[in-house]
Amino acid sequence: MSIRMHYYISGSSLFYVGDGITIIITVDQINLCVNLQEDLFRIALGLEKPWLIKAIEFRVEEKQLDLYIDFEIGSKFPCPLCNNPGCHVHDTIERTWRHLNFFQFKTYLHCRVPRTECDKCGVKQVKAPWARKSSGFTLLMDSLIVLLAQHMPAKTVADLIGEHDTRIWRVLEYYVQVARSNEDFSKVCSVGVDETSRARGHNYISVFVDLDNSKVIHICEGRRSETITSFKQDYEAHDGMAGNVANFCCDMSPAFISGIESNF
Repeated sequence: MSIRMHYYISGSSLFYVGDGITIIITVDQINLCVNLQEDLFRIALGLEKPWLIKAIEFRVEEKQLDLYIDFEIGSKFPCPLCNNPGCHVHDTIERTWRHLNFFQFKTYLHCRVPRTECDKCGVKQVKAPWARKSSGFTLLMDSLIVLLAQHMPAKTVADLIGEHDTRIWRVLEYYVQVARSNEDFSKVCSVGVDETSRARGHNYISVFVDLDNSKVIHICEGRRSETITSFKQDYEAHDGMAGNVANFCCDMSPAFISGIESNF
């Protein structure tokens, strides 16, 4: 059964009329629905005061959802460098981030990010709590990309989320560098190394493994004695000491043996 209904506006109310049925919706009720919708997305994004959802634009034909974030008038922010509280807003910069899809619809966050004026540090841009600095993705989108990349090639991840693979590699490079900076090799005392071809021909990389924990700890190009030197430099940069390496396992490669003897 289908019911044909028509609507008209009278005063502050919206009337739907058809087949003996009349539905009256007041402006207050419409505003309530809009506010509930904005509150829903604010909670989903984890936004706290003074941040708020200013507008929501849903474009069905483009299969895209745009959320516009703003901050309350008169808001003050801490300085992003010295954390000095109560800095006034100097100006704003328009930024856009790709967020997790809303069902099958691409979702973007738009915000005029404030720049604060600090007496000590000058004018500095406030850090958006939903994204890392200089990123075109939100933190949740970053997390999805890193998770997917553990199970499939970067090109497949790019095709899956509808982005160029260059953007995927930038995200992966950032988090790999962060993870690498936190590595501690002070307890690594048994190391294994072997080379493998990374492409057709004689293009080799050398892979170094913590044998006690079955964990790759260093990869570099080539299979000459210099690769052992490269490993030593990285090993010591992460709190390792050459004197702690009690076992070094490799094949009978003269280059590897020479590098081990000269460095360890």
